[in-house]
Amino acid sequence: MLQKLFSIAYFPPVDYILEMKNANSVVVEAHDNYQKQTYRNRTTIFTGNGLQDLIIPVVRNSEKKITGIEIDNSVNWQRNHWKTIESAYNNSPFFLYYKDFFEPFFKEKYQFLFEYNFALLILLRKLFSIHNTITLSESYEKNVINMEDYRHYFLPKNRTFRPKMIEYQQVFSNRYGFMENITSIDYLFTMGTHF
Repeated sequence: MLQKLFSIAYFPPVDYILEMKNANSVVVEAHDNYQKQTYRNRTTIFTGNGLQDLIIPVVRNSEKKITGIEIDNSVNWQRNHWKTIESAYNNSPFFLYYKDFFEPFFKEKYQFLFEYNFALLILLRKLFSIHNTITLSESYEKNVINMEDYRHYFLPKNRTFRPKMIEYQQVFSNRYGFMENITSIDYLFTMGTHF
């Protein structure tokens, strides 16, 4: 049985979704520590100005466990993220079809980053027709057995070092060329749900 272990991510990259789709079952790490410079609170979208990171602000406190990290809702990040996504993808073929699924996530306030990202991940799995089982890890294990470990594989700094995916038509690829392994909503809004 091919089981894969992932870190939580904010609108994870396309190749993350593909790996998840190709697993027999999925485990999401719920007991690791929060790490900066990861997809835990950022995603990379393709805009008219090129690639842009959208970063969810988090409250700086002594809590290190990912499930205890709070979103800093004193900043109007949701409005800014949604306007940027809308501006980038409004002319894409499927944005109008899918926007109603995502817009509530930019209006409703969530306290915890993990809870917010997990709710988005469940929605993405539904839209991409991923029907394998998904569970949360029961404890943190540095070296896992009987699972493929992707917890440190999907990092913004190694986006271009991961295997190239098949190119697809992106909204701004005529201006900048194809941008690989960026947010899964880029694929969803431009190509739909079928890989």
